[in-house]
Amino acid sequence: MKYREIREQVIEASLKAQKLGLIRGTSGNISVRCEDSGLIAISPTSIPYEDLTPELVPLVDLDGNVVDGTTKPSSECPMHTAVMRNRKDVNAVVHTHSKFSTILSIIGQELPLITIPLLGYAPTPAPIVPFEIPGSAALAEAVVKGLGEKGSAVLMENHGMLAVGSTIDKAMTCTEYIEEGAEITFYCRLAGKVKGIDPQVLAEMIAILKSGRAL
Repeated sequence: MKYREIREQVIEASLKAQKLGLIRGTSGNISVRCEDSGLIAISPTSIPYEDLTPELVPLVDLDGNVVDGTTKPSSECPMHTAVMRNRKDVNAVVHTHSKFSTILSIIGQELPLITIPLLGYAPTPAPIVPFEIPGSAALAEAVVKGLGEKGSAVLMENHGMLAVGSTIDKAMTCTEYIEEGAEITFYCRLAGKVKGIDPQVLAEMIAILKSGRAL
């Protein structure tokens, strides 16, 4: 089988996201790029994650054309491929309909840098991209614009969130911390105050992380 490893990574990440409550049913989608060939393994549409086998995970090229597999790629394939076409540093994309990230996208609360774990995986605030029809080229374009050249995550209005990484492990960890940050932000709003980390301190902390030291 071609590229079994990245297909298995898609399955493992999907099952983990489901176990963590980040996705439910067949919602959400995950993709992993093979750095050597540029081909992308992406979760198929409408197949329960617990039923997935490597053979059921399709391979697509950067334009979304299926090059191997008999199943149909996720309807959000245009979004995944658009991100990877525009960001050579991104080799994994995770899209979920996780609860608190979705809530923030609905109430219009951009995710601030409010927790220390966010700094290591999403060192810039996660913006809200305007609502577009799921699976559309317009949504793909909006997400690419929201991520920019260095962003790690975006919240999609009335839809969910998307996180990226150089590996699937990094993209998944970013997803977990984005959702944690969204939950904390939501409860802080209920308490009446959302306070991000002081910009000067923030810069110092990010410098520490970039140097390889732990906080």
